[in-house]
Amino acid sequence: MERILRATGKAYHPHCFTCVMCRRSLDGIPFTVDAGGLIHCIEDFHKKFAPRCSVCKEPIMPAPGQEETVRIVALDRDFHVHCYRCEDCGGLLSEGDNQGCYPLDGHILCKTCNSARIRVLTAKASTDL
Repeated sequence: MERILRATGKAYHPHCFTCVMCRRSLDGIPFTVDAGGLIHCIEDFHKKFAPRCSVCKEPIMPAPGQEETVRIVALDRDFHVHCYRCEDCGGLLSEGDNQGCYPLDGHILCKTCNSARIRVLTAKASTDL
């Protein structure tokens, strides 16, 4: 005859209402349900379903205590803001003088490195004639 929790259309003992991944009790804690109806704590839901950064391979998810985050998508790849860098010089593409992506042959480049690669390709093409 203890307290009963109602969630997702079902009744649970409070100690039985847990995240399917970490098994932490979700009594009084925000939770979410995946497409299969499985219950997750918010953190584990993000870890499991968040897009992964193509550079560091970590999930792109909100910082602790935050509800939202920024994800950059370029060339059908996902990036954390701090991982979105020129492949040649390593310059951050999300801020500063080199802001913006100038892709070339599937590579993420800043404007300067894009121009340098084009000069090299043009010079090579003219010597190949």
